[in-house]
Amino acid sequence: MREYKNYIFDLYGTLVDIRTNENKISLWKNMAQIFSMMGAFYTGTELKGKYKALVQEEGLQSLQKAREKFQEGHLAREDAEICLENVFQRLLAEKGVCAGEQCLSQTGLVFRSLSLEYIRLFEGVPELLARLREGGKRIYLLSNAQRMFTQPEMKMLGIYGCFDGILYSSDEGVKKPCFYFYDALFKRFGLLKEESVMIGNEYQADILGAEGYGIDSMYVFTAQSGREALELPRRCQRLGQIGNCYG
Repeated sequence: MREYKNYIFDLYGTLVDIRTNENKISLWKNMAQIFSMMGAFYTGTELKGKYKALVQEEGLQSLQKAREKFQEGHLAREDAEICLENVFQRLLAEKGVCAGEQCLSQTGLVFRSLSLEYIRLFEGVPELLARLREGGKRIYLLSNAQRMFTQPEMKMLGIYGCFDGILYSSDEGVKKPCFYFYDALFKRFGLLKEESVMIGNEYQADILGAEGYGIDSMYVFTAQSGREALELPRRCQRLGQIGNCYG
């Protein structure tokens, strides 16, 4: 297997095995109680409905901002990414509550904790990251994720300090497979395409995204992958498990 200088990883479904459920009645009931204690009075049903509506509104606004930022009028809705802090801020503001950064962060962590069913590293991930580091490789993360959830989870799992660079889609306003999300990583850290490989479990976001950007990729099928991709691009290698990508 060819070695690369830069190993770029997807996170959820690739390095991290996770399951969340945002449709649980208990989630919205408990979040409504928390919001009410903060002075923003909601029922669980009302909060869930308003949350989903604001996510849709933020999505449209994010798309417009991305089109303006990249001067690309053909960006599709699925290319744009929202920042959930804005949604929580608006949920509170709807009820007359002005929330600061710390309050929003804590609200997001509670929401995520209540929606989590489990989270853990896939087998062999710590050993893989250690081997890459020992081999002098550079390790990056390109994740379709909300920083407010993902950064604390990575710290909890003990892998936050393993990366030479991290990009969250919530910070960039775009997400994989969008060309501009890949390009942001490469420009920010001065990466060369011929020295880099993308490793992920999602065929559309990770494999076709890498192919569209012009870099090699490695595909690992996991429970979060959806339907397994049977045919892969020429520059993509299929992995039996994540630890097989190096060493």
